[in-house]
Amino acid sequence: MSVKIPRPCLDCGALTTNGNRCEKDSMARGREKQLREAGSIERQAKKKLLYKNADYRRRSQLVRQTATTCSLCGGGARVGDPWTADHVDPGNPASELRPAHRSCNSKKGNKRNE
Repeated sequence: MSVKIPRPCLDCGALTTNGNRCEKDSMARGREKQLREAGSIERQAKKKLLYKNADYRRRSQLVRQTATTCSLCGGGARVGDPWTADHVDPGNPASELRPAHRSCNSKKGNKRNE
């Protein structure tokens, strides 16, 4: 028969035999994870609704095919870093699109172009 030795919770420091976290902090982390996952699912559904229409796909493809300069860094084409269509107004599928490297667009995130 094995004896569980109490150790401090990684979050609050209280002694626990419940693994790395006490029961209270373990439950709190579970709730946080559920909320993050729910938000992610909602965001994916919203993006699918907004960006899977024919007009957006056509405009995006045109921007990517005619790209010569990244609107964010000013650089030209890069091997292994394809062009993306970057929104001037993030979250608005009808906003102007500009070419950007995938890495530049990812770094910018959901912020407005300056």
